[in-house]
Amino acid sequence: MNTGSKTPVKVEIPVADPTPGTVAVLVHTDGTETSVKTSVPTADGLTASLPDGATVKVVDNSKNFADISSQYWGAEAIHFVTARELFTGTSEDAFTPEAPMTRAMLMLVLARFDGSDTRGGATWYEKGMEWAIANGISDGSSPEQNITREQLVTMLWRYAGSPAASGTLSSFTDTEQISGYAQEAMCWAVESGIINGLGGGQLAPQGQATRAQVAQMLKNYIEQ
Repeated sequence: MNTGSKTPVKVEIPVADPTPGTVAVLVHTDGTETSVKTSVPTADGLTASLPDGATVKVVDNSKNFADISSQYWGAEAIHFVTARELFTGTSEDAFTPEAPMTRAMLMLVLARFDGSDTRGGATWYEKGMEWAIANGISDGSSPEQNITREQLVTMLWRYAGSPAASGTLSSFTDTEQISGYAQEAMCWAVESGIINGLGGGQLAPQGQATRAQVAQMLKNYIEQ
């Protein structure tokens, strides 16, 4: 695909009946392939940011999990993130959507999203944690601790470059529970449509983020 640009350009590729698992894949000259993690299904195809001269194919990389029904609220987000190899299942046929996410898991997911090679290391998360520390996403503390919703939002905000937020949290009733360090990050996430609360006017910033919630927020971030 020729774009004539020195930087990646967002293009739309016509695809019949795309699903959350539909992904653009770059085919390199050595035969290796890389999924375009920011590729997003549209009504008529797939948008993706591609470099000039890229060889691209579109595949359905949907994964099937026995514990994710089509009626589950987070099904689309789970299929979206697993098709882009950002998440894996907890076993061959299970995703365990309501299980808590740990800080290490999020560091690994964001490192994968950034294109970092997370293979190897003394622990399954070492490479992801090294990436997160080097890029100012996390200090790497308590990697096996369950991550809270405000910690999740803050790490994603830092990854986005710590953008200024002009929104307000006045529609939520539990904003006093948001830690000082997470205030602007939470404003940004609400303003950007990344987090929408849990109903009843609750943001639940101190609540544990589940795997399904993280999948949904990451999908929202990619699609914004």
